[in-house]
Amino acid sequence: MADKKETSDTPAADKNAPSIQVLTQYVKDCSFENPNAPESLISGWNAPDTSVQISLSKTHVKDNLFESALHFRVEAKNTKSNKMAFIIDLHYGALVALQNIPEENIQAVLMVEVPKMLFPFVREMVASMTAKGGYPPLYLTPISFEAMYVSEMKRLKTETGKQAGRA
Repeated sequence: MADKKETSDTPAADKNAPSIQVLTQYVKDCSFENPNAPESLISGWNAPDTSVQISLSKTHVKDNLFESALHFRVEAKNTKSNKMAFIIDLHYGALVALQNIPEENIQAVLMVEVPKMLFPFVREMVASMTAKGGYPPLYLTPISFEAMYVSEMKRLKTETGKQAGRA
């Protein structure tokens, strides 16, 4: 039997290809407030009016390491009494290594792509906290981080233009 030479039809991984590697994910800060329990948990309270505020941040740690963080503040109020049912304040982050990403794309990667990777974990944490707080789990609806980023870039461009007009 002849010796077979091992060959691969799969090309070697391109070492110059752009990559995002999530090194670790972590809770930076987390609180769940249930200020009107047990009153808010008994029947007779209407379904709460829920508002969600989201902000994103990024930090250059060193070399090719960056932090991308999401901040979610969720408030649920009784629509009749205007009393707070619960408040969630969650800061969730990731340390990522970026390879071969053009400088002009790094901000978009940290403000769009990384948050898209982190969102399922944040969503699960919010659902778990509300359930453990005695409420039905709150599943956050999917978020278009692209739309948030485009909106923020437009806002900054407008703000910069107004400041230039004042000079």
